[in-house]
Amino acid sequence: MSFESPRLLLLLWMLPAVGGLVVYANRRRRAAAHRFAGDVMLHRLVPTMANARSWGKLAVLLVGLGILIFAAARPRWGVYFEDVQTRGVDMFVLLDVSRSMLAEDVAPNRLERAKSDIRDLLQYLKGDRVGLIAFAGAAVVQTPLTTDQGFFQLVLDETDVDSAPRGGSLIGDAIRKALEAMEPRHDRDQVIVLITDGEDHDSFPAEAAKAAAERDVKVICVGLGDTEEGMRIPMRDESGQLSYMKHDGQEVWSKMDEKLLKEIALTTNGAYIPAKTRAYDLGQVYSQHLAGLTRGEINAEKRKRYRERFQLFVVLGLAALLLEMVIPRYPRQRQDSYSLVDV
Repeated sequence: MSFESPRLLLLLWMLPAVGGLVVYANRRRRAAAHRFAGDVMLHRLVPTMANARSWGKLAVLLVGLGILIFAAARPRWGVYFEDVQTRGVDMFVLLDVSRSMLAEDVAPNRLERAKSDIRDLLQYLKGDRVGLIAFAGAAVVQTPLTTDQGFFQLVLDETDVDSAPRGGSLIGDAIRKALEAMEPRHDRDQVIVLITDGEDHDSFPAEAAKAAAERDVKVICVGLGDTEEGMRIPMRDESGQLSYMKHDGQEVWSKMDEKLLKEIALTTNGAYIPAKTRAYDLGQVYSQHLAGLTRGEINAEKRKRYRERFQLFVVLGLAALLLEMVIPRYPRQRQDSYSLVDV
């Protein structure tokens, strides 16, 4: 035997307390009645619990409560096997880890905000296989497609600007890497979620988007960062001294490139999310734009299940409580006969 919620069995410790409260309440009633009635009448109005009927009534009450607590813990025994099929889509998240993603126009910075949004997205991916690709000067598969979200989050937490070679932001290479890592499937849809500030260094992202469109792979583009003035890219040395990235003696200001991301989304029949510096829910965006995706069978297996037997104990517990209500609280007193006296 096992229990679905074994912690609820700790409530059984309440039964002695309930029994004590019932006895205490009876004594309080007798004490209150004693103020207005003598000993003989008091015994008729509020008898003591010294008789078997009163103690039996209390015992039935405690047994009924105990059985209901036992039922609430959901006892299980008896094994059967259930066929379980997992259905979902294939999705690769492409995360830009270039230095420009350290810009702080989005709190705390673009990269940390992107990782937080990806965690929110995972809550909507029930049964879907998800993989992670970090890209900067090159694209690196951090996790292949998997349904193990715990492993995915562990890798995501450790992803930073050192997770991919530096030296640029190659969006096109990241899309091509995702296409290579996803074998073509006709039984389910495949999706790419691209989170970046939109800067690209001659990686031909338009051509990569066309290749994705030919395979019916939709791309959701999420653009992070300010599109007007942009933001400087912070850098810290080993002593923690703050400075800003420079090129040819000038500080580099990173702006989000909307035009490229819109083009990729349009080409692949995906969606462009202009997050910029505003708050948004990536999970809701995914549900709204891709709610009608075809979900294919990822795996089928037989899972061992235990039959729940709490129903029997619920019936027994309620029956005990009903019995407790039927049992008279006090033994029936034989009615005395009185002679009528004419006045």
